[in-house]
Amino acid sequence: MNGIYSLINKSCILLDKQMNSIDEIIKTLTNQLNKSMPDIASTEFMNKVIKDGFHTTCMGNKCAITHARCSSMEKSLIAVMRLKPEINLQAPDKKNVKLIFLLVGPQKSSSYHLKILSRLARILSHESFRENLFNTPDAESFLNLIKQEEQ
Repeated sequence: MNGIYSLINKSCILLDKQMNSIDEIIKTLTNQLNKSMPDIASTEFMNKVIKDGFHTTCMGNKCAITHARCSSMEKSLIAVMRLKPEINLQAPDKKNVKLIFLLVGPQKSSSYHLKILSRLARILSHESFRENLFNTPDAESFLNLIKQEEQ
């Protein structure tokens, strides 16, 4: 299985954005996927992801993973947003969320989708890794941190 880093286009790492709601975050991330990869993440696909619903899991420790599957998609993609300021998404640990990953993928590959979610949750459980993601200065460094963590 390819690493998480291989599913992220550097242009889909948005750092220190001010957002007011999960809906605004999802809309911004899906628009960015569409802008960066219109052949894979067409406007139609991204609108379907939003319309059909997505699931957000607040993992605690200021991190959340939002995910959705779409029957028309051929490939899994990830977009990431680091928030400034953090926002309240009703996380179980009562901490505001600072980092949100959006995973979108094909409807037909549920086991692959779950493997990516699991791997992402596992690496985000490492405190020093999270802190590095919270503080890295740019998208390239952010993506390199993920690649290093997966090796």
